[in-house]
Amino acid sequence: MLAHMSVASMLDREVYVYAEVDRLIGLPAGTAKRWINGYERRGKSYEPILRATPRDTPWVTWGEFVEARMLAEYRDRRKVPIARQRAAIEQLRVMFKLRYPLAHLRPYLSAHEKDLTITGETVGLPDMEMTIRTGQALLGDAQWLAETATVGEDEQGEAVIVELPVDREFPEIVINPSRYSGQPTFVGRRVSPVTIAQMADSGERHEDLAADYGLSLRQVQDAIGYTRKYNLAPLVGSA
Repeated sequence: MLAHMSVASMLDREVYVYAEVDRLIGLPAGTAKRWINGYERRGKSYEPILRATPRDTPWVTWGEFVEARMLAEYRDRRKVPIARQRAAIEQLRVMFKLRYPLAHLRPYLSAHEKDLTITGETVGLPDMEMTIRTGQALLGDAQWLAETATVGEDEQGEAVIVELPVDREFPEIVINPSRYSGQPTFVGRRVSPVTIAQMADSGERHEDLAADYGLSLRQVQDAIGYTRKYNLAPLVGSA
């Protein structure tokens, strides 16, 4: 269901610095900056993937964070090479005239055999998908993203992502730029899973934490698992 709010400005909201993006998504240090703003190596410049042109700023917008999250999702889970994603994103920008084509849900995206695909409904092919890079038509369902992200409407009434799960393994831990300064929280809550994990590790009973913070026992356990997986805080039992 679409949230009844205008979030056009949300996509341009500067929320994170590059190191935070790496930490929250679980990327090697420096990856977010290379994807978002490009880089130079041995005298050769490499254009950014997620910005049309580099910008001299340490800040990352919510739209850029969402797109970095999606790049990692497609690369690591769907095995779509970064080079193919770059080509697809460039074409999406031209097709839809959008600054953040992955953060919008008008072109419902999915993946097929290491390529990004777009719903046929968007390009006049009902019940089909099209490979963005080659134009090949495919059968399939490309609306998985709409089922995992929370969406709102921009000023033109287009669906855009306003909240993302941090990891498919922990679907109730989410990131929303309007909640808790853009840091991970539980769905509908303002408590940090890192805080819950630290208290559990210091000896607090899981049942007490769940009761005190309005969480389920599963959420308490997810807080611990998520914090350990992303190495977000030193825990006694992690040595």
